[in-house]
Amino acid sequence: MLERYLIPLAPYLLIAAGLPVCMYIFYSLKREMHVLQKRLKQRDSQFDSTWQNMSAEIDRMRTDLRDAEERTAQLVPPPPARSGLNVNARTQAIRMARRGEDVHQIASKLGLPTNEVKLLLKIHKMAADESPHAGGAKELNPLTS
Repeated sequence: MLERYLIPLAPYLLIAAGLPVCMYIFYSLKREMHVLQKRLKQRDSQFDSTWQNMSAEIDRMRTDLRDAEERTAQLVPPPPARSGLNVNARTQAIRMARRGEDVHQIASKLGLPTNEVKLLLKIHKMAADESPHAGGAKELNPLTS
């Protein structure tokens, strides 16, 4: 009897036993997909809010930058630094010193610091003392040394 009734019914019994297992797997996968979609929507909403915050921050920084650029454009640039003695001022200072004018007078007339005028006159005096055309200066000749 086993062979007569059970063997021909075995495939149908296996199908009937496998069907609830397949249904369980199907519904558990559906539930898992629903949970994952829910998480994905949460992450998307977090990403969107973060994106909006970052965009707002970037816009704020751009306006701050524009404001800073406008403020710096309104500022008057500092006057260029005066260079030291130019050739004309040097020549005039030396001429005035030869005429016997005081260092303070030379500095005030030329608009130069007193220390610069003093230094210029010292250097000019040293150069004049060492020049070969000066009366008592030695001439440096490498062949006679």
